[in-house]
Amino acid sequence: MDFLPDIPPDFGPQRATAFNFDEVQFGDGYAQRRPAGINGVRSSWTINWTLLEQHEFDELHDFLSAREGVYAFWWQPPWGSAARRWVCQDLSAQVPTSYRRGSISATFKEDHNP
Repeated sequence: MDFLPDIPPDFGPQRATAFNFDEVQFGDGYAQRRPAGINGVRSSWTINWTLLEQHEFDELHDFLSAREGVYAFWWQPPWGSAARRWVCQDLSAQVPTSYRRGSISATFKEDHNP
């Protein structure tokens, strides 16, 4: 498995956390909840790269496109202590944004598969 190319993203990536849980509602308004599975918390990051030169754009876009939203890669999020497995299921690009520059926006979802 490969690492994401070392092309610095823009400042301020957005992090979201989704909680997967089972809930049972009772008639009197009482509810019971429990985590659904051992990986009940899943992080995602929305990351942007702007003003990429063509070779950076091509390298990053080709890398993410080749994984087809299915195959994981290694990436270390900001303030993370170690690289973890991620998949990119949302990818958009704009060329040109200015003279010979392009931009990419991607959402990485944490991959808990072994």
